Amino acid sequence: MGVAPSPEDLSSRVREWLTRRFGCEVTEAEPPARISGGYDFWIYSLGFAGSCLPPEWLSVVARVPPTPERFPLVEREARLQEWCAEHGYPAPKVIELLAPSEVCASPVQIVHRARGDTMTAVMTTRPWRVRGLAGQLGALHARLHRVPVPEWATGGTEWSILERRLALVRFVLERVAHPGLAAGLERVQRLQARLEVASPVVCHGDFHPSNVLVDGDRAAVIDWTDAGIGDPHCDVARTSWLFGFASVAAPTRVERSVVRATAPLLARRYLNNYRRDRPVDPERIRLWMPPHLLHAWAMFVADEAELVGPSRAGTDFRPGLTDWARQQFLAAITTVSG
Repeated sequence: MGVAPSPEDLSSRVREWLTRRFGCEVTEAEPPARISGGYDFWIYSLGFAGSCLPPEWLSVVARVPPTPERFPLVEREARLQEWCAEHGYPAPKVIELLAPSEVCASPVQIVHRARGDTMTAVMTTRPWRVRGLAGQLGALHARLHRVPVPEWATGGTEWSILERRLALVRFVLERVAHPGLAAGLERVQRLQARLEVASPVVCHGDFHPSNVLVDGDRAAVIDWTDAGIGDPHCDVARTSWLFGFASVAAPTRVERSVVRATAPLLARRYLNNYRRDRPVDPERIRLWMPPHLLHAWAMFVADEAELVGPSRAGTDFRPGLTDWARQQFLAAITTVSG
């Protein structure tokens, strides 16, 4: 795994690249900074100005994966995110995708910097907005599932949302001998035919309040790393599950207690507003739980082994979640498999 460039170094390298591309002097429009967040990306806020520079470069976000090998995945993510933006969905515009070695060893994805705070932050600091924001989340999610599916993303498994869910599991198994995860992967793969639908949609793959920025009545959906094409219930199941998961995963007892008291209300508001636009089948929600729980189990294994960066165990997550995820997965897969 590579070493994260400093904000100053990355800004300098991008500025030099812009000077070569546009042929004029380029300066920093603001001090570069590292943005917190992102499970397997280094994320930065940058800004540039110059007489020949398009104004879109004035305020951008740079997303850098830790290895050059991630380039095909970042390229795919950028393509689907840009498709959604072009069809009127509030996803930040992808401005540039720089291949490995163009400015640093890893690829660099440059996107428009959306204004606002995460919906999670607003819910925390302005609790009187919680109900409205949860409803807004549901409507925004239903709107995504109305975006037309691009022809280039149909057929095969390249764009499959199920494959995106299982990608981390396969990543872990390529690096760590883990019989439990391997057996879990085999059991989920047996569900593949049942998880397919006749009318697939564009799925975000990780749609939750921390991946939505809000600024007044406006919203922007960020982090399209896990986006793909498939059953909308995959998306809805993950969002609904994440509300409850927060009450289990928060690192302190007080935080877990607070989330536990509010999560059911948020989940209902989210789902009710989604249902105003699109139907939801509870049986398919249950059917999608094993892939999500297997992904969560793999995430905690990867975290403990520091496969995607410094371990967050005990800081962002409370201890013991690996075994919890394993037990939850086994219960869910047994329920749907009989």
